[in-house]
Amino acid sequence: MPLIDSPWERGKCGYKLIQYMACGLPVVASPVGVNTEIVRERINGYLATNDDEWEEALIKLCTDTETRLRMGLAGREMVEQQYSIKSQSTKLLSAIKQAMQ
Repeated sequence: MPLIDSPWERGKCGYKLIQYMACGLPVVASPVGVNTEIVRERINGYLATNDDEWEEALIKLCTDTETRLRMGLAGREMVEQQYSIKSQSTKLLSAIKQAMQ
């Protein structure tokens, strides 16, 4: 998820990262906005600020199956724990109840 660092990009929600991680894929993203909260460096993916870091991260993921699988599983677990409907059901139900009042 390469992004330039501008106000528009800083306002993005990181949904693309969450979708990839939900599929069990490791991610590489620019350290812009919410990306820095979603990507846990070397745990579920990489944050890359320049061409060399992008190349290094992509080569590592393409050539190291163990790292790729470990990061993919870590990302999937994070999505299940923090972004899934199941994990957010209490908040969602509360918002619906408030909207009905």
